[in-house]
Amino acid sequence: MLDQLVHNGVVVPPKEPWRRLSISARGQRIALTPHQEEMGLAFARKSGTPYVEDHVFIENFMRDWSDDLGISPPLKLDEIDLSELQAVVAGERAAKEALTPEERKALAAARKAEREAAKARYGYAIVNGQRVELGTYMVEPSGIFMGRGQHPLRGRWKEGAAVSDITLNYGPNPEEMQGGWAEVVWQPDSLWVARWKDKLTGKLKYIWLSDTAPIKQEREEQKFDNALTLAAEIKAVRRHIRKGLDSDDARTRQIATATYLIDALCLRVGDEKDSDEADTVGATTLRREHLTFHDDGSLEFRFLGKDSVAWHKMLKPDKRALRNLRALAGADGAGAADGSQQLFPDVTSGHVNTFLSEVIPGLSAKVFRTHHATQAVRQSLEKSGVTKPDPDYAKWRAASLANLAAAELCNHTKQVSGSWQNTAKRYEQRIARGKERVARAQARVAEQRERLTTLQAEASARQEEAGSLEAAQKVVARYTKRIAAAQKRIETAEGSAQRAQDALGKVRAQFEIARQKRTWNTSTSLKSYIDPRIYHRWGEAVGYDVLSSYYPSTLQRKFAWVRGSDEADDGQAEVALTIRPCLPGDLVAVAAFFERVSDEYADLALPTQPADVARRFMPRLNDAWRATRIVLGEEREVLGFIAVGPPSQDVPRRLDIFIVLDVDVRPHGLAYRVASEVEACIEAYDVQHPRQRRDPETALWPQDRAWLAYAPELEQALAL
Repeated sequence: MLDQLVHNGVVVPPKEPWRRLSISARGQRIALTPHQEEMGLAFARKSGTPYVEDHVFIENFMRDWSDDLGISPPLKLDEIDLSELQAVVAGERAAKEALTPEERKALAAARKAEREAAKARYGYAIVNGQRVELGTYMVEPSGIFMGRGQHPLRGRWKEGAAVSDITLNYGPNPEEMQGGWAEVVWQPDSLWVARWKDKLTGKLKYIWLSDTAPIKQEREEQKFDNALTLAAEIKAVRRHIRKGLDSDDARTRQIATATYLIDALCLRVGDEKDSDEADTVGATTLRREHLTFHDDGSLEFRFLGKDSVAWHKMLKPDKRALRNLRALAGADGAGAADGSQQLFPDVTSGHVNTFLSEVIPGLSAKVFRTHHATQAVRQSLEKSGVTKPDPDYAKWRAASLANLAAAELCNHTKQVSGSWQNTAKRYEQRIARGKERVARAQARVAEQRERLTTLQAEASARQEEAGSLEAAQKVVARYTKRIAAAQKRIETAEGSAQRAQDALGKVRAQFEIARQKRTWNTSTSLKSYIDPRIYHRWGEAVGYDVLSSYYPSTLQRKFAWVRGSDEADDGQAEVALTIRPCLPGDLVAVAAFFERVSDEYADLALPTQPADVARRFMPRLNDAWRATRIVLGEEREVLGFIAVGPPSQDVPRRLDIFIVLDVDVRPHGLAYRVASEVEACIEAYDVQHPRQRRDPETALWPQDRAWLAYAPELEQALAL
């Protein structure tokens, strides 16, 4: 539930300037309107791509463009002269190719500055007293709908939303937002910032808070906690499903059978799609034509899943489930004999979720995929045999194979890249070069060992030839230094050989994983289905930072909460306090707290009016990053205030820090709690402002250290 969602709206991309171009269609010259020209240029820019060879894509586009041109029946591609449009596109491409490196760099810098300015104004919101990022702040522009897979709407014109089409979620005072929007509403139970109806599909489209927003990360953690609950109760859930398979009630048998398939095949639920969507299937939308019954009691499934991805799996089902499926499919002379009819026409995700909630309140079918993907990763990591002494590439390989196991289970497939053969050839060349380096390094080791052996033999001979004890001691002294140097050269050579061997092992591991995952999309399961805490805990056990070394940077930010989720609560149990973000509704209480302690903190000139507190400390849009926290006692009274930020303008990644604590109430462990909360604020800053390669680590840099005199224990706790 949101208490506050304040932002500057979203950006609607401007239209291209009107060039007043023309086309010839069926021998008639047509001067294009701005909208007709926009559509025509979008199509011309697809020249040279596979799309213009797709007859569905072309027919869909030509139908929409012909409607806009007022031409019937729809034009065919060979009936139109697009030379003016093609000339513009060719000119754009030529101008881009003619740019000098300096011009390219200057244009890139200008685009970056424009993006940064837009993000500074529109890319953030104040949510429950915290400045958070939006997932995006740009509304989709008009363009040709591309779709995924064999989508029936590919090639249709998709008109972008105008400001007057967009509804904003803003509060608690929606009347503050001006600007000609369709509507400004306050829905505190929703995390969307803007929404509009897609003019092609009729569906609602949304702009959401970023995955890095604390409130979204809390929900993400809860999603994985739900999967843990399912894992703990999976036996009870499966008993419930088996009982349902034998129910006297036909509807219950259907629901239980669909739920059985969701569990056994890691299927999506698959509620009926819209009529204009690609023919995709899930458990509740299976048809007779998708199943093949084999004589050995096994079942073969073939259908298109989400995004038109082919799904082909074999299953040896429970006898009761098989009996029900045969009846529903008409394989026993009854049921849906027509292959196009659904097996579960009256079963929806709501029915499945209600059925599951009879075992675990609130359990939904989609939790099964998270559960199965996470278990696949856990089992793969446990079987990897990786230990702390193993090289990092072996740990990376184990993490990759675990991710691959989850992708295969969830059927996250992809097309093999057309450049795979070239990629494989490059890997083979790198491996060949690596083998040569290893051979050379091992030869150097053998050479240095041989030299040592020769030197030791020479030393022994000289020692035997010595005519006196004194002469023998001189020989030993002289050769001891030379032998030590030779042994050092062997150590150096062995180190080089080990590095060469590790480099070769790393390339081999990369090639192995690239070869195995070339038809699998591992990023989807990593982003949405695998509990990152499984990876994190395994990484801690084997000495490998999985989040930093395996997860891409975007997911590192999404799962920033993971590192803190496993930290011990030592030192916190004795502190009956709450520390949370300061909300606008807290300002009166904070001002009263400042007035109450102002005599003790006389040197700090604390603001005692709510508006002054907000102006001095609270996060604001279009301003530098800030974070605030309040410390509340058992009676919800304010016992402290924390302000972190803004960043220093002179020293990079240095954050101001200001803390006021009640002088009379200082329970044991308070400094630890405050320091932990400040550390969380620093981590939030790092998530929104990722470090560049040469940046120092973020640190606290109090501009006014006077407050430390009133809380000296914090100086050590905060390492100031």
